[in-house]
Amino acid sequence: MSCQEQEVLLKINGVPVHWDGECIEYIGEMTCCADGAPNCYGPKSPPALDYLGNAGSPETGWWGVVTDDSGDPYVQGFLPEDAHPYPGLYISCTAYGHYEYPQYDCRCWVDARKIRYSVIPSTVRMAVEPKFLGCQAQIIDKHSGKELNCVCAEIGPSTHMGEASIAVCKYFGLSGDPKDGGSSDKKRWQYRFWPGQAAKGWKLI
Repeated sequence: MSCQEQEVLLKINGVPVHWDGECIEYIGEMTCCADGAPNCYGPKSPPALDYLGNAGSPETGWWGVVTDDSGDPYVQGFLPEDAHPYPGLYISCTAYGHYEYPQYDCRCWVDARKIRYSVIPSTVRMAVEPKFLGCQAQIIDKHSGKELNCVCAEIGPSTHMGEASIAVCKYFGLSGDPKDGGSSDKKRWQYRFWPGQAAKGWKLI
């Protein structure tokens, strides 16, 4: 898959985001994202994969975990094991949801440990009309030429170029630790998205 001749849609920290009417393309790093993994976030004990601060806080509000009616992170342990596999930890959510399951069921969310997904910056998502969540995506390692077709399942910070799931990082031979894994090389990773075109086995939402 490839993109056609493109125009610059916008720039993020000076880095151009290209758009040809069908395909978004940009170059960035590869921050390792654990969102959606049922052991991603939690209190100090039991240990979780990522820093809780990456899911929000009581002061700023929570964006990376499911909350209860009081606005506090919902704690696993009240449903069967397949829905709550890590009692005591919170339920990490993703922008994409499998809504045949309720939000308090970990299976509702896209597990970063198992699913190869790419993350779209929120500014890019808002800049074009077609839907990104569930769309076809591709990541290319410019060092090796290795390619991966995947799905867009998460939305990232507006100024951050380059983020993908634990499973993607491991596919490219990188550490899958969200605290210090991935790659900080901002010129190595080429990201492509086809908003409005569903990835195989996924639906657009």
